[in-house]
Amino acid sequence: MLYDDAQVDDFDVLDGGPEMISGLLGDLVLILNTRGAIGVTNGNYPARYGRYGEIRTREFTFHFNPTGEIRYMRGLSRAWPHPWEWLKRSWGNDWIYYSVGLSRDHGHVREWVGESYLPCLSYESNAIREGSPYTISGVSTAFSAWSQVYATLCTKPLGGLKPELRVFVEKVIARNDETALIEKANELHGILGGRASVLPPDTRHVDYEVIPLNIADGCLYKCRFCTVKSQAAFAAKSQGEIMGQIRALAAYYGENLENLNALFVGDHDALAAGGDQVAWSAEKAFGTFGFSRKEGGVPSLFLFASCTSFAKAGEAVFKRLSALPYKTYINIGLESVDDETLKKLGKPVTSQTVQETFLKMMEVNAHYPSLEVTANFLLGTTFSEAHHISMMKLLGSVPKEAGAKGCVYLSPLVETQRRGEVLPMFYKIKEVSTLPCFIYLIQRL
Repeated sequence: MLYDDAQVDDFDVLDGGPEMISGLLGDLVLILNTRGAIGVTNGNYPARYGRYGEIRTREFTFHFNPTGEIRYMRGLSRAWPHPWEWLKRSWGNDWIYYSVGLSRDHGHVREWVGESYLPCLSYESNAIREGSPYTISGVSTAFSAWSQVYATLCTKPLGGLKPELRVFVEKVIARNDETALIEKANELHGILGGRASVLPPDTRHVDYEVIPLNIADGCLYKCRFCTVKSQAAFAAKSQGEIMGQIRALAAYYGENLENLNALFVGDHDALAAGGDQVAWSAEKAFGTFGFSRKEGGVPSLFLFASCTSFAKAGEAVFKRLSALPYKTYINIGLESVDDETLKKLGKPVTSQTVQETFLKMMEVNAHYPSLEVTANFLLGTTFSEAHHISMMKLLGSVPKEAGAKGCVYLSPLVETQRRGEVLPMFYKIKEVSTLPCFIYLIQRL
């Protein structure tokens, strides 16, 4: 979409507050202590949260963490696809394009993912439509533009800058060459004992901005279809190991903690470590990470559960979790309600277990205001008719009053040659479901 300069200027007016400091370094505009949204908001575009630094050229704006690492890039000229679209670098050093995703053929992107923008993530299953924003010339040139800005920062004398701006530029220079960014991501993965290969889909509520904390490794199941989970045997970590992680994460994020207000307790089945272990870890993290800041609102807690761990969790567990100073989201992989499909997937549960888990999910949602349980089912063109019919029958059987809380995520197993069939299939299921249905976008850290 083309847009004029007035639209860009109006969009990009930001309130830096009384602490904002600005200056020039050659043709570069430097802005320090710009402030984005306070707390998480579901707006019409991907918001920037908390405090950050900014460097602008005539054609691009670049945003940086309080500790100096680059986080966002956006074009300011007509070559950029849309003024509400951004490139964002994750803590795992992946670049993600945020698209408004409007399409007359496929409906508004909010119907797909529950937000008004579509993160174009790296996993193949996320590519539910043809084309890539990274091939658009206005987007691809952002990376070379950033390289030029970085080279300018490294070669320009900084003596004429205000002291605060000089410190900011020195942080950017020290922390943003390719080696430094890779090392920073590797440091995070080292603390966790490996990469967080998948985040719960509910982390969309906080734009995937979570601090990951591993309280257990592996998964109870070894489903054949899954490409993102560890093959390690499930093993809970000790409280000493968890506390060591929390301290190391606090040091790793440093000043950035002021911009973060959400915790992912991992790995792939944290609830299997026990409700007490989840609660203890969340409480320790709450204090160490400073989540008591009122301006950020109620912090969020995210975790995965399996049918087995969720079935074992009794009333005492849910009472303990609901008493935490978080809004807590528990996501369960159900995958299918068809026994033959479950066998082919290598998932060691029955359709009866899936249905019982689903019913318990709705009961927990109804009785605990601060808990929200969501479920995942698989979507794809190679599944049998029985898989889709049984899923639609279950989702359509939910009483309307139960649809006010919780949702269902449909995870595409995409065959490239039949990708165009996936969204119509999704809409067919969404239409009969009482619970809201969204596409599961897989994000890693």
